[in-house]
Amino acid sequence: MENKLDLNEHLVKNPAATFIVKASGSSMSEAGILSGDLLIVDRSISPRNGNIVIASVLGDLTVKKMLKKNQSFFLISANDEYPSIEVKEEMECFIWGVVTYVIHKATT
Repeated sequence: MENKLDLNEHLVKNPAATFIVKASGSSMSEAGILSGDLLIVDRSISPRNGNIVIASVLGDLTVKKMLKKNQSFFLISANDEYPSIEVKEEMECFIWGVVTYVIHKATT
C-alpha cells in the first residue's frame, strides 16, 4: 500500500465539532461499547431517537441510548445491571454529542 490511511477521512465528517472520548465502565456493554473504547463524538449532529449520545446529567457525562416516548425522555443503559435515567424537566441535563463510531482493541 502506497497511500497512508487517514482515519479522519473515514471517521470525521465535521472536524471542528468532533471529539474523541474514552469510555469508562460497562453500562453500554450490550451495545458493543466497552471500558477503554474510544468514542468518536460529533457535536454538530442533532440527536435523534435511538442515537447513542454523550449526555451531561447533573454535571456528569454519561454514555446512553436516547429514547423519547410520548412526552417522556430517557437515557437507556445497554446493560441490565445499570439503571436507565428518566430525564425530568427540573433535572440539569443536555445532550453533549452523538456517538458516530466506537473504536476498541480486538481481543487476542
